[in-house]
Parts: sequence; C-alpha cells; structure tokens
Amino acid sequence: MDQLERLEAIEEIRALKARYYRLMDTKQWEELKSVFASDMKVVTPEGKVYTEGGDTYAAALRNSLENAVSCHQNLGGEIEIGGPDNASAIWAMQDVIEWEEAHPNMGWKSILGRGHYHETYCKEGGAWCIATLMLTRLRLDTVMPERSANP
Repeated sequence: MDQLERLEAIEEIRALKARYYRLMDTKQWEELKSVFASDMKVVTPEGKVYTEGGDTYAAALRNSLENAVSCHQNLGGEIEIGGPDNASAIWAMQDVIEWEEAHPNMGWKSILGRGHYHETYCKEGGAWCIATLMLTRLRLDTVMPERSANP
C-alpha cells in the first residue's frame, strides 16, 4: 500500500468506529450489523471468546441497550494498517448509560465507564468492518436501582 492508500484506510476505519457508536446509541439495530464482520469475535480481556458473529453481537447489544439511553464517546484512536485488507486499533473511550429500569443481566441502573477498545478489522464486500473487539476498562462506576421499602 502506498501512503495515500494507508491514509484512506485510516479515515475509513475512523468513520467505521464513529458509525458503530452512532448506530448503537441511536438504536439503529439493523444498520449496526453492517459494521461487524460476519464471523466477528468479541473477546474478553482474559482472551476467551465471549460471542461470535456480527449479527449475534448486534443482537446482544440490542438486548442490553434497547431500554437505555447510552452515549459512547471516542477519545482517540491508534490505527495501524497491516495490509490492504487488515488493520488494528486501540481506541480510548468513555460510555455513559442509564437504563429505564435496570440492565437486563447485570442489574445496574446506570454506568460510567472508561477504558479502551482493542479491535482488528478486515474487509468484507470491499468495506472495512470490525473483525475482533475487546473492551478493557480502567474504571467502571455503577449505580444500582433504588429498592422500594415496600415488598
């Protein structure tokens, strides 16, 4: 790849990451699937595969965030282009999420998180997409729902 091709790839990946946040926060679930590779993997910080498949992960995000107001902020990315069809990046991030009732699995009423997305990218159908995603948190502040005094 020449320098211009690298710069174009970097900008396409920046736009992809911005689209991921926007589609997630605006609850455009069908469109969100398009940012993920079909065989995408979400990996835990311990290296275990949490979920596989872009459609599966989009559905998990929908389940988690459907009844929440979320705001994900990208605080900058370090993008490395490995070749014409592969790249990686680390993105500083912050997310603020508040659920109507509570997170469906964790039970939180709200969170304020800070950390990093570690991602790899590939091309599918000529467009960059997220191939692997791992979120590492530096801090996660949680608020649990208030419990009623009357059972």
